[in-house]
Amino acid sequence: MNDKRQLLCTFSLATSFKSTIEEIKKFYTVYNNCFFVFSNVNVPKEVFVTYNILSQDKEFPKFPNTISIHRKKQTNTLYTLNAMNQIIKDENGGVFDKNFSVNWNLYTNALIITGTPAIRIIPIKLLEIVN
Repeated sequence: MNDKRQLLCTFSLATSFKSTIEEIKKFYTVYNNCFFVFSNVNVPKEVFVTYNILSQDKEFPKFPNTISIHRKKQTNTLYTLNAMNQIIKDENGGVFDKNFSVNWNLYTNALIITGTPAIRIIPIKLLEIVN
């Protein structure tokens, strides 16, 4: 079996993330049954539940309020590919160059997602690890 993991992020509220995790467990096979819960430093009631699922396909059912993300371990940066591409354009004078090296230290402890206007950089802190 191909052990293909996909990192997901489900948006939730501080008051209900535990029930959200229970619903996620019914929906996906979660790798190591481990969930990392981050809070938005600026809006503590907003939380982001991250977890790895085992996925055989690129296409898989999506749990509500969930996006696929990537993580840069060294700086604890969570990001979508679209957001990273936008950062490259922003830092590289509007030019997308896949060889451009992002300075991840600028985005330590952050969730970077696309939104309005272009990208949202949300400061995060680890709230809880749920097993």
